[in-house]
Amino acid sequence: MIPHILIFDPSRSSAEVILKYIEELNYTAEHVVDENSFRASLREGRFSISIIEATSIPSDGDTFFEKLKQNYPDLLILLTANESMWNHVSQYLNQHRAYDFIPKPVEKGKFKIAAERAVDFFILKQKAETVKEGENVLFRKMIEIFDWKKSLTGKESDNIAGHLIHQMNISLFQGSGIGTLMSIVSVLLSRSKFDESTSTYNFNKNLFDLIQENYEAARGMIDSMTISQTIIDDSEDVEDFLPSQILFEITNGEVSDLNEALNLKNQKISVSGLPSGLSNSTLRCNTEKMKNVIRELLINAMKYSKENDTIYIIFFLKENFLELKILNPAYENPDHSVGVTGKHEQLVFEPFYRISSVVDDNYAKYEQFRFGLGLSLIRKIMEQHNANIEIYTIENNIRENKASEVCLTLRFPLKR
Repeated sequence: MIPHILIFDPSRSSAEVILKYIEELNYTAEHVVDENSFRASLREGRFSISIIEATSIPSDGDTFFEKLKQNYPDLLILLTANESMWNHVSQYLNQHRAYDFIPKPVEKGKFKIAAERAVDFFILKQKAETVKEGENVLFRKMIEIFDWKKSLTGKESDNIAGHLIHQMNISLFQGSGIGTLMSIVSVLLSRSKFDESTSTYNFNKNLFDLIQENYEAARGMIDSMTISQTIIDDSEDVEDFLPSQILFEITNGEVSDLNEALNLKNQKISVSGLPSGLSNSTLRCNTEKMKNVIRELLINAMKYSKENDTIYIIFFLKENFLELKILNPAYENPDHSVGVTGKHEQLVFEPFYRISSVVDDNYAKYEQFRFGLGLSLIRKIMEQHNANIEIYTIENNIRENKASEVCLTLRFPLKR
């Protein structure tokens, strides 16, 4: 659901500028000029964000904002003001009465940044609620109808070995790398021409370029295998405890580093803040290992999302655990399932397992783990942190069509 915006500004000309910018951003908005109209519009329950001109705030501003908070706790407020009012406005920002401030005259670039930040924040808040609701529904269904261990008994378990061999073939020999390299070498051997005068073989430059390109890809695969083997052989648990905020810092660092990868499909990542209540808490963390975990999971989310999709990262504090959830839109798979459901919820952690047989090489240079080993290695690293990982599909009640989303959760026990 894209939030509907209510503008409270006595000046129609000033409001028209903002309305024009909002229209260009493909958002919707309405304008009111007095407090009575403002309150009447809010009572209709159609608005999620309000842009309030500072001179519209009554003399008893604290009471004004307190009543807004009591009656409309989810309303996100942006303030606009001329330079002469900045000191007055700053007190409301410091008291967290408003989310952000837009200086007047309102410039298009600054407004766009503030508006998009506000919309992202609004959606993150809504997603936090829908994740809780979606998980509750999912867990009830699991208790009632789904025991994955039973689903792997009998004939189905007999097919797993053969299925894994098929997945290994996909992982190792489809796309650029070993499979293509072998095909090109075969062409090279059959097409090269022997020059008796020089006792050398001659072949086309394009063929040489293909060999070089796929040699580099194959070498990258070998490097990835070496890294994977190191993780597989590492049996030591992580003993270092770092402040809980380290997970937030690592996540934001990886999001920043993956900007180029996001541009491949014009995607973006929106990250929530940390929940309150984490002061003086620590968690097990090997920084380098955790960077690899976050990077791999974000790349997976990008791969399985589409053009212009937004990936959301939300932090939760549940009892004595810090949870990091990554949400991306769920789409139909070749087997007609949607997202990660049913047997896939456990099988995706098996080595070489892929829900889709399509190999996307566009992200290869950003990955540490390849061949369909990524989630297996991540689970190993999470176990070394005495933490766990889950993945499932939940219903997104924010959108009118109730589209589904893949929800991946990392759960870390806290030490206080």
